[in-house]
Amino acid sequence: MSQSIALAKKPHVIVASPGRLLDHLENTKGFNLSNLKYLVLDEADRLLNMDFGESIDKILSAIPRERNTYLYSATMTEKVQKLQRASLRKPVNVSVSDKHSTVDTLLQYYLLSPAEHKETYLVHILNELTGNSVIIFVNTCADAQKIALMLREMRFSAIPLHGDMQQAQRLGALNKFKAGERSILVATDVIARGLDVPSVDLVINYNLPQSSKEYIHRVGRTARAGRSGRAISIVSQYDIELYQRIEKVLDKKLPVWPSDKGVVMGLKDMVSEASRTATEEMKLAAGKGKGKGKGSYKRVRGAADEKQDKDDQDRSDKPNRKYSKR
Repeated sequence: MSQSIALAKKPHVIVASPGRLLDHLENTKGFNLSNLKYLVLDEADRLLNMDFGESIDKILSAIPRERNTYLYSATMTEKVQKLQRASLRKPVNVSVSDKHSTVDTLLQYYLLSPAEHKETYLVHILNELTGNSVIIFVNTCADAQKIALMLREMRFSAIPLHGDMQQAQRLGALNKFKAGERSILVATDVIARGLDVPSVDLVINYNLPQSSKEYIHRVGRTARAGRSGRAISIVSQYDIELYQRIEKVLDKKLPVWPSDKGVVMGLKDMVSEASRTATEEMKLAAGKGKGKGKGSYKRVRGAADEKQDKDDQDRSDKPNRKYSKR
């Protein structure tokens, strides 16, 4: 209703997802786009891959043909080309680069790890590069939540960001990371694009992305605007094929991130203990939210985040004897 009221005031600019915009076109009385002059489709490849194609087709049929249309896409996929042919007249193609590549100031590495020890190797990397601003990419919301909780147990300043969080919580997490209140952001691909945080020193792929092109977007969160940065991908025995695809897209072999197995395994017991605690906390949160509606889990995690703020304040002046790098 608040959006309907805002649209009734005939704003000059509307920023919307295709589904919500179509919903207002079909159901909001008096709202139309008959006077639209400019149409911008940002992240066009992502929109079409997320099955917004039908909604976009309906929107295109409801707006004037005489308009200026802009398609912005990191990759020129077949779907984007099809949409371009269908919706643009006399199009001009402006291309920054015709292939997927990373900048020269980005140092990229891989680290082989058995799947059962990935958490231990992750902690080892963070210990070695303590003081860096880090984004850790995972593939699921549950992994983002668990890894963040585990790292908190080990006194790392970590915060999760994923699609199961409320919008206000996501913005809060991102703002804390940007402001330096949290040095580690554990996130899904919800932030793989469109995020500009100049101070990101390191990107860690805890899980490799299913798409090689998505790898480019992830590691592009660091080494931006002429700055340097590092990216480390943890590769298990199940990730070899995915990793080989990434190297093929990059057209180069990446060096191995050096690690001492003895030093890494020295962390195993502490990491396992923290991982168990994180799993139990997630089960507890899920149990409290059971039967209370879709937002219950989010509310429980919001309360936990508030508690973490207080814990961080309490720990700020205390030395970390248990987990400190030796």
